[in-house]
Amino acid sequence: MAQVLAMDALAARFDEANHMGDYAGALESLAYSWAYLTPTHGGEVRALLDSLPPETWTTHPWFIAAYGSTFRSIDSPGPIAGLPYFDAAESAHTPHTPAAIRVGVALHHSAALRSIGRFRDAIDVARTALTLSREDGTLQLEWRISFDAKLCLQLGIAHYHLGEFDTALAHLQLAAGLAEKALFPSERLECFAALAMLAYSMGDFGLASAHAQRAAEQASGTPLLESCFGAGALIPELLIAVEQNRLDDARALIPVVTRASHSSDWQPLGCYAIAAVSIISEEYVDGLDALRDCLQAYRGWPEPGAIVTMSEGLRATLLMRLGETDSAWDILDSLAPTEHHANCPARFIAHLRFVTGDSRGALDALRECESLGDTHSSRTLVDVQLIKAAANLDFDNLGGSDVAFDRALSLAARNDMRIPFRLVPADVMSTLIERAEKRTQSVKVAEMLAHVTGSGPKVDDAPQLTDRERDIIRLAARDLAVTQIADELFISTNTVKSHLRSVYRKLGVNSRREAKKRARELGLHVGPTFK
Repeated sequence: MAQVLAMDALAARFDEANHMGDYAGALESLAYSWAYLTPTHGGEVRALLDSLPPETWTTHPWFIAAYGSTFRSIDSPGPIAGLPYFDAAESAHTPHTPAAIRVGVALHHSAALRSIGRFRDAIDVARTALTLSREDGTLQLEWRISFDAKLCLQLGIAHYHLGEFDTALAHLQLAAGLAEKALFPSERLECFAALAMLAYSMGDFGLASAHAQRAAEQASGTPLLESCFGAGALIPELLIAVEQNRLDDARALIPVVTRASHSSDWQPLGCYAIAAVSIISEEYVDGLDALRDCLQAYRGWPEPGAIVTMSEGLRATLLMRLGETDSAWDILDSLAPTEHHANCPARFIAHLRFVTGDSRGALDALRECESLGDTHSSRTLVDVQLIKAAANLDFDNLGGSDVAFDRALSLAARNDMRIPFRLVPADVMSTLIERAEKRTQSVKVAEMLAHVTGSGPKVDDAPQLTDRERDIIRLAARDLAVTQIADELFISTNTVKSHLRSVYRKLGVNSRREAKKRARELGLHVGPTFK
């Protein structure tokens, strides 16, 4: 395989070609380099092609596709301008066009379609290309494996947006497994970013943070993280900050998410995440304004997918906070849950029924959630269990109420979630907590109760550890070696050591034992005490 050239080397080759008339040599260099370069140098690659006589490349599908791909770049206004070039590239195929070029053109065409919300079209194009790649006997094994990874990446992200999470996970896991050998850095970034978003949706915040960290490592030294390629890693970071009631962190991420998601398939989710900040800032009207931006971002998409349930569910929540109960009902009645109830309108319907005095209706609304069992997203299951606890308490079913509340506490403690406890009216919550405090609870649940009641130390008053530093100290508290921590979080041992030094400095300690003790004193949820 020919060598991939850096941008300056490729530009020099084109300067020489234009001077000497060796256009074939310049195009050969571009053929192996453009897919690597266009994410960060789209405008420059486009300028190189524009510098050549049109007849040298405008009938070749691979170079037409290269031109189209330059519009899906951090220095381009948006991917939609590339679509006519992909249509032209597909039309330029002949019976003699090699399978590798056919598959490659389709791969980048799929990415462009996905970037403007045409998810089903993107899936159809990618599936056709994947079939050709796997069945064509002329493709070398190295090319076939690479295409498998790249096409599965496109399929995984498209299926995620449509709310088809199991299918998305299968494709993304395959792409991630082949990432080091088969994907370019921008593609590896997209892959781990999408896995971070998927893990958040299913309620595993620790895994979401680990994937987001691995995504950030792929973007090291480049501006790719704060672009469409990294948006999927930044949006869950913002949403987790909201779930954990970290308002300052959430506000700091708003401009970052705005930049990264702009003019991409991630923009509606970015607007949704920004709107969600209003839940903890209590600026509900501003949240509704942000949701209008979300609607505008996916307006015109043939099949918006999961973002509709997410954004409209949040709209109903904000309207409830503003006392517009009837409007909230109208919205919730029309929404269907996504797969595994990762977005679960039933929990809001149940809440509305409970606060209007219909506890039986609240429990009835949760029956489908109950039928899912452990396959229900744990993120939204916290709300389900809280409403179930409150409704059973109203019926004097104290055993059922206690079990449901303990489940809610356990699920919330796993991800350090604070926001769900605002769902239940204060007087009911007070009774639920009073009963829970009389029962034997795990250390993590006891810590969660302390924070819910306000009786424990406040994290906001403590030294501000980052999410990654909190992960490090939790694992260190389990007596894991540095290498084990690195493996658990998919980071290097040097990165672990650097984070440990930062934790020690912030907490004013000199050892793991001291760090664990000090973190517990400050309510930082690092696990059971040392013996």
